[in-house]
Formats: sequence, structure tokens, C-alpha cells
Amino acid sequence: MLGFLVLLINATVLSIPIGAVPFVYTAPLGGCAAFSAYVDPTSPWGIASVSVVSNSGVLSQPVFEPYPTPKYVKGRVCGDFVTIRIDKWRALPPAIPVSVKGEDSVYIYQGVPLEVNSTAIVRVKSFTEPQLEGAFYFKVSSLQALGVYIEEYVIYGPVKIYAYGIANITYINIGDKSPDFYVVVPTAGVRVEGIKPWVPDFTLWFSPNQTAAVGKPRVVVEQISIPVSGECNGSAWVTNPLERPLQVYVKLETGEEYSLSFYYIPNGLKTWRFKGASAKTIDGSDLPVYAVTTADGSPVAMCIVEGISYNVYVKVGDVMYRYPAEVKNGEVVAFTDLVKPSISLDVAGFNATVEPEVVKLGGNVTIRLYYNGTHVADYTTKAAPKIAVNASSLFKEMRVVDVLGTPIDSFTVYVGGLKFRGSNGVVRLLPLSDPVAVEINGVKYLVNLQPVAKLPTLTRESFFKVLIAATAVGGAVAFGMRRKEGVREGGRDRDVVEV
Repeated sequence: MLGFLVLLINATVLSIPIGAVPFVYTAPLGGCAAFSAYVDPTSPWGIASVSVVSNSGVLSQPVFEPYPTPKYVKGRVCGDFVTIRIDKWRALPPAIPVSVKGEDSVYIYQGVPLEVNSTAIVRVKSFTEPQLEGAFYFKVSSLQALGVYIEEYVIYGPVKIYAYGIANITYINIGDKSPDFYVVVPTAGVRVEGIKPWVPDFTLWFSPNQTAAVGKPRVVVEQISIPVSGECNGSAWVTNPLERPLQVYVKLETGEEYSLSFYYIPNGLKTWRFKGASAKTIDGSDLPVYAVTTADGSPVAMCIVEGISYNVYVKVGDVMYRYPAEVKNGEVVAFTDLVKPSISLDVAGFNATVEPEVVKLGGNVTIRLYYNGTHVADYTTKAAPKIAVNASSLFKEMRVVDVLGTPIDSFTVYVGGLKFRGSNGVVRLLPLSDPVAVEINGVKYLVNLQPVAKLPTLTRESFFKVLIAATAVGGAVAFGMRRKEGVREGGRDRDVVEV
């Protein structure tokens, strides 16, 4: 965690942890609200922009009270949602020197932007609506009269202003050695001496409850004690509350000592007795934990301290992986990018193994397919929690017929140590070897693996066809072998057909 973004929307206070930079947070408004946003001035982050969003998706930039900064803005905003973007800016001391470096007046021509590279208050009068490009700027006021846009901005440069008119620029320096006044930011563990209150002509807002002062400030830093609670007793303290990240030193009664980094001052530290560590794959399978250390590589002893970054080491085969872990009631839990794939098969009779059994998501794995215990195929694919395998595509269809092409009603095919039963002349088999053996009524025939296998045998149907044909042919031959003779009966000759 890099710190907190603190929002005040009407009477509701929100404290949002900044987990990364740039960071964007959206909160509901549901109308108009008194609004303020605050980021610790001693942190290197700043409020880059604030936008109001309507339900229709239209974005607009709110007008803030004079004079906002990337550390603190306030005003009244109206819309359905408010969006705040946090980005890198710069860290500021508890006594911020501010000086005014003079004014300038320049013309802005259409199509030629005005570039402002330093902190400044800019008042623009333009015949076209001003457009700004940059990381850190805030609108202070906006007015349109007689076709002229009159707008005021606080700019923390560099910013480009596109307009058509005139701009009055008041340059401001933050951090000047000879300031006009100081902005004193209340900070835990810090006192500012040698100053007296003063009311400047204007003040830039860096924090709530800030004050303005003149004099020769002297910053006094005091050590801050941090309460330690939980299952392990001890003490914690911050020696320099102004540095970022903060160094929090912890010493427990068990003799363990730690140095923690924070971007904010914690209200307290919680401890637990170390109850063990676990690591899980993406799909939730448990992994064996090889070791647990803090971020600096120190092994974990008896206690777990809130705020310490822990690493869990997982050994898979000959490879060691390290993953950041979370603390949950004394247990160190890591979620990895490793996966233990499970195989989904589309037909019965198959099973599969995966090598390696555990691998990084998207890594290569080999799937070995078995059918009734016999290895039939290998696949190489990308690792995922579930891998679907189309095993039915491995089967080939073969027709088995007799010498007359009649389908054989029932038979068995032996191939690669497996047997497949066929019927009505068709069998679906795995083409593991060639040739294959076809068994019919206890007799095996060796044939090549091909779409149609013709066996030197007759089915009952073919046998009867042959028998009928043979009978018909035999009768015709017997008729043709009759001796040719001429008989005269009734004075007529009889014809005899010879075949």
C-alpha cells in the first residue's frame, strides 16, 4: 500500500488505500455535494485530476475553491459520480515556502498553445472555450459573458492552453529560499518553531487544518511510538516521521526485530503466532511450501507482524518459485500463477495424465492419453485449469466385408493390444498399428488398416446366394446335356434347345 486518498463527501469520510500509481477511484455523488480530497503532502503522490461523471457518461471538470493543489482540493461538485486520479507529483515538507514571482500578460492565438512550465495562477479571457492539456491543473472559476469565456486556473506545469484571447499569469514558486510566507502542514511527530501566524493575500491548499506563517521556521522531529497488539508482545516506533517511505522499527519479546516500510503512519501493528504457510494454484489446489521469509530474505521465526511483506517459496520439480504472501490470522497464504490442469474427455474408456503435473499458467504441458490402460496418444498444449481433449477424433472407422462385399454381422478387431467389437460390417477403432487382426467365429485374419477390409470368407447370406446360384446353374447345365434328337409326332418335327 502506497498511502491513502482521503475523501470527504458531505458528512461521509472515505479512506481509500492507494495500491498503485497511476490510481483511479470513483465514488457515487447522486447530486450536488460538498467535496474535498486529500493526499499526504510528504508522499510523492498527487491528485492529477477530478472529474464529475453523469449517468449518460458526460465528463466535466468541477470548479474548486481558491486555491487547490495536487495535495488538497475542496469545493461543491454536482453530478452522479466523481472520479479522482492519483499520479506521481512530489513530496513537500511540513513547512512549505511559497513566494510570488511576478505577473505577465500574453496573447493566445488560435492553433498556437500557450505553454506554462511552472506553478502559476492563470486567468484566461478567450473567444473560444479554453482547452488545457497537462498532468496537474485545477479550475478555480468559470464564467461566460457576451461570447467571452473567463476562466481561472491553478497550474502546476507543464500545461498547454489552447484559446483565442489574452492570459494573465501570476507565477508562484513553491520551495523558494526567500518565501513570502510558509504553509504549515500539521504532521504527527513534527513541531515547527520560530514562526508566527500570518494571513496572506491568497493561500494554496495542501492539507486540512493548515496555517500560514512568517518567520524563520525550525522543524523539530520527535520519535513516534506505534502500539503493538496481538499474540506477540513488543514495541514499535518511527524515528523520522517525515521520510517516505516511513521506517517503522519493531522489536518483539521473542527477540525478533523487523524494519517495516510504510507510506503512512500506522495507528498500530497487530501480531500473531506463526501458524504455518500455504500456497495454492490458480485452480485452488494446495502446493508444498519449501520456505517462508520476509521481503529481505530473513526466515520467519515465531511471530507474524502486520505490515511485513512475506514471501513463500514453492518447489515444483527442480524449479523454485517465489511468491508474495498475505497474512491471515497468523497463517501466511500465497496465491500463485501455477496451475494443476484437469483433463476433460469427451468419450468413456479414456483417462489421461499431465506432464508436468504443476506448471505456470500458459506453459507447455504434455497430455498422455490412455484407452483401457493402453497408451494411445500424446498432446502438447498450453496449461490451463481445465483442458478439454477431443479423444473421439482419434477413432477411425473401418468396414469389414466378405469376398462378395457383404457386411460381416459380428466380429472383433485386435490392434495394438486392444480389441474393438464391430457389427453390421462397421467397427470404430484406434489406429495404433498396421496390420490388424480380424476375428470371426474364432478364426483370425490379418489385414491392412484401410477403409474397407475384404476377408476370404463367406457370410451366411453370401453362402445362400452362392448356393442358389449354383443350383440354378446346375439345372441349366443338366437341361443342356440332353441328347439332341428329332422325333416326329403327328407328322410334325420337335425342336430341342442345346445349351
